[in-house]
Amino acid sequence: MRRIGLIGGLSWESTSTYYRLLNEISAQRLGAWHQPSVLIDSLNFEEIVKCQQSGDWTESGKILAESAQRLASGGAKVLAICANTMHVNYPDVVGAVSIPVLDIRDAMVHEVRALGAHSLSLLGTKYLLEGDFYSSHFERASIHVVKPSPMQTQELQEMIFEELTQGVVKDSSRERFMEIASDCQLRGGEVVGLCCTEFGLLVDESNASWPFIDSTAAHVKALLNF
Repeated sequence: MRRIGLIGGLSWESTSTYYRLLNEISAQRLGAWHQPSVLIDSLNFEEIVKCQQSGDWTESGKILAESAQRLASGGAKVLAICANTMHVNYPDVVGAVSIPVLDIRDAMVHEVRALGAHSLSLLGTKYLLEGDFYSSHFERASIHVVKPSPMQTQELQEMIFEELTQGVVKDSSRERFMEIASDCQLRGGEVVGLCCTEFGLLVDESNASWPFIDSTAAHVKALLNF
């Protein structure tokens, strides 16, 4: 199996989930002791958050590009950016290395189509929801996107940065997340997209009343398929 390179630390919670799922799914497919070869370049999330808050996507692109180069130099044969929002810098990463960089948005499109759905309730950070770098990817694939309201978007933002990225999981936030997702589904988003890599801390098959796609799991499956 070719070595996988992960641009991590975006946050450490999501990176740990990537690592766990890579090993769990690999074991399910290939046997209990089979583990993929993985390199992780774990960034200082504080630097990324400062770029996000100031809108300095040029600087964050440089940080991610340098991470990609370190991974490629270390022997990685395929890369992944371990965060949905930071796919705003996907072109910067692709331009920095000669090895493939698997796009989480492509993995999500694949999963939506596999379910036979034509619309998606898109849930993520405010940077992802207020921009079009993510939603336009679905629209080009003829998948209609339903987004939360501005107030709901702010609530999700606070859940992500004040709680989930710090490893804090509250029942009250889980309940509110479910309400927001249900509202988006009622407005036409057939499948709920967990397009923040930490949302898997809130939702799983045991508590969701609607079909959903976990972007982290989708991305991991695409990496292992590659």
